[in-house]
Amino acid sequence: MEDWNMKSKWPLILTIIVVLAIVIAIIIRMSTHNSDPNAARQNEKEMVTDTQSKPHQGAKENKIVIVEYGDFKCPYCGAFERNIKPQLQKEFIDTQKVQFRYVNVLIHGEESELSAKAALAVNQIAPNQYWAFHKLLYQGQPSNKDDVTTKHWLTDNFIQQQLKKLDLSPKQLEKITSAYRDKNGEIAKKARNDNNLAKKYKVPQVPSLYINGEPIEDTTDFDTIKSKIDQVIKDQKS
Repeated sequence: MEDWNMKSKWPLILTIIVVLAIVIAIIIRMSTHNSDPNAARQNEKEMVTDTQSKPHQGAKENKIVIVEYGDFKCPYCGAFERNIKPQLQKEFIDTQKVQFRYVNVLIHGEESELSAKAALAVNQIAPNQYWAFHKLLYQGQPSNKDDVTTKHWLTDNFIQQQLKKLDLSPKQLEKITSAYRDKNGEIAKKARNDNNLAKKYKVPQVPSLYINGEPIEDTTDFDTIKSKIDQVIKDQKS
């Protein structure tokens, strides 16, 4: 038989629990907003340093660095490559206003890893051909968005077909092929290092863009990205 006195106390107990929950939520929110800005800036500087060896284009001096985290098997990354990147290229990269870097995120398993390794091998052995290969991989995505992730298309055979479209010597092609097919070699370690960077900086999704280590929230709208870059350029000059 349930004690009646205990029953009468339940409303008070529930009220106390609710109040405590609200107080804890407020404390957590305040601590988040009051986090050390110097620590945040240090984290941003570390990203710029950590990505120095990644494939890059644009300004040699890296006062303004844009880092993209992407996956060749991601349809949204493909859309960014087709719709946003050409505008970035024209306005900021080709004009040497920024340096653009790319980091591989291995979301979709073996195909993500295979394509990342192939791209990194090209960057190591024939770096002047990297961005052409990068573009070919994204251009090779199936036209149907769902097929990009569900279909098995990023195969070794597909990669070989794209490599043969590049201006490579037979020796370079052989070296690149050997490098990316090695499951435990230097290139495989670089691919895993890329993915670990995404984990280190808690990259929430792909594609993700960071300018000097600070996230750009909307990667689907060029005007939003442009506004952010223009502001950083302005701040650099002031």
